[in-house]
Amino acid sequence: MLSRRDLTNRYASSYAGVAWSIGVPLLYALVNVVVFSILMTGRMGSRYADVPFALFYFVPFSLWTLFSEVSMRSTGILREYSYLINKIAIPVWILPLIPLASALLSQLIIMAIVAGLMLTKHIVPAETAWVFIVIWALGLLATVGASYLLSAISLYIPDMAQIVPVLVNILFWLTPILYPAAIVEASGQAWVTNILMHFNPFYYLVESSRLAVFGSAEFPWRYVGIFGFVASVLFLGGVLVFNRLKPGFADVI
Repeated sequence: MLSRRDLTNRYASSYAGVAWSIGVPLLYALVNVVVFSILMTGRMGSRYADVPFALFYFVPFSLWTLFSEVSMRSTGILREYSYLINKIAIPVWILPLIPLASALLSQLIIMAIVAGLMLTKHIVPAETAWVFIVIWALGLLATVGASYLLSAISLYIPDMAQIVPVLVNILFWLTPILYPAAIVEASGQAWVTNILMHFNPFYYLVESSRLAVFGSAEFPWRYVGIFGFVASVLFLGGVLVFNRLKPGFADVI
């Protein structure tokens, strides 16, 4: 109920209403597709079954958009619903989950675009496509963990509302979402490869999601295990920090 009300109230005073929640991230995504389709000549090589850039981008972006939107909203969610924190009948742990509704709606739209592109381009999903559901579930686990962690910390450190969007934007560009990992490997710079790939957990999320759907190379099960471990640690750490800081929420607000 709170998620549905949040989705309605966020844009209650605007003419487009809920459409803003979907249209803005989708517009950014379409601009990226148009620009990078031109810069990268539209097709992404044999490692990704030579798919059009739009598919190369939208498959992992459908996972990234959930994490990015929820992470940025979570920094102010407890203050936004501060009037509920002192209500005995309302469990506080529900509040960081409220942004999931609009984020999941945006994700559903992008996934529908992926399905439409695959249909029009006559691209058949690989036999490993079912693993995408597992990867999505791990992405959701990491997103919920980040929401608990950031919402609790942001209540004590208000500057997080400005810091997190910047960090999320930097992480987006440091993750091979808009460009293939082959470009990173071809750079020949070990420190670049380490930052963008080996030490970046979202690289494993992005790369495994592409290969699961396209089946154009041997599927890296190790990537799923690595990201699954990171997602579990982030979720458990987020819940632990949230529960430890929760007793002081009412005093800070």
